[in-house]
Amino acid sequence: MTIEARRGAATQAAPVAEGTASSPAARGVTLKDIALRAGVSTAAISQALNDRGSLRPETRERIKAIAAELGYRPNKHAAALRGGRTMSVGFVMGDSTSEDGRRALQRTRQLNALVQSSAAHGFTVTVLPDSRPDLLPAAQIDVLYFPDPADDRALLREAASRGIPVVASDLYIADTPGLSIRTGYNAAVRSALAHLEATGAQRIGLLVDESEVPRDQLGESAYLAWTTVRGRTPIVARVDAGRRSLARRVHELLDRGADAVFAFCEEGPEIFLQLEATSLVVPRDVQLVALCTTDCEANARLGITRVCVHPELAAEVMFDSLSTLGIGDGPGVVDLPWELHGGSTTR
Repeated sequence: MTIEARRGAATQAAPVAEGTASSPAARGVTLKDIALRAGVSTAAISQALNDRGSLRPETRERIKAIAAELGYRPNKHAAALRGGRTMSVGFVMGDSTSEDGRRALQRTRQLNALVQSSAAHGFTVTVLPDSRPDLLPAAQIDVLYFPDPADDRALLREAASRGIPVVASDLYIADTPGLSIRTGYNAAVRSALAHLEATGAQRIGLLVDESEVPRDQLGESAYLAWTTVRGRTPIVARVDAGRRSLARRVHELLDRGADAVFAFCEEGPEIFLQLEATSLVVPRDVQLVALCTTDCEANARLGITRVCVHPELAAEVMFDSLSTLGIGDGPGVVDLPWELHGGSTTR
């Protein structure tokens, strides 16, 4: 065989086995692969798969059938990049979060909910410290999620100045495109207190955490506002993060004449046990309403009246509103759901 013949044999296209590195199945089916099979241009393939253009219905359906047969999956990230999107959400992490155990737990739950929801929508999450607005230009995010109104707002202001939509919990930023999510704590507190009032309670005590978590501050502020409007004397007892003082604080409320307890610190079962140990009957001798944010099952099993809020839904609400973020002069406002479940607990 001559040199030229050997060269010709070497350059002949060998058949591509299914599953090899160069086969469509291994490298991912492209528009070009579908176009070759369908005998049309890649532009026609794009029009058919995106339901655009003026293709005949039968041609459009044939192309879609071929795409499905080949196992074509659109590259969402490539499409997003072509549209100027990054498919990433920025999550603000407060530098002082680690100094407060309750706040750190709350932030972990918020981040976990965002990661799970982002993954379901094909997004990634970029965590940014609240004190480093200089990192924002390199972050390449579509939206900034600001979960805690107590964090430093320098990063939030930098995002707003760059036209990046901001999603904030329990914080309204005027003249800034984005979304304000009201978590429902204020409404839940008012509902719980109104329920206790309706059942005849005259002196309602509040159990709240010794914490700088804004959620706890919101709860206490709502309680104090409610008692002021009603002309009632507030009775507040604060529980330490380790719950070592819980029993003492329950008895403190009772010693101060409380005939009802609203447990904003979420310790319904433990408080019920403390009341049971004093031979009090719930709800005859003392009323009890507990806040629930994560797991209401223990309160439900005991029959404790509870008010349930759902801050973990904030991430999903953000994705539901993602297409409208940045439209209008200011942020949209969304209220998260909450429910009051009555109980009939007795000793």
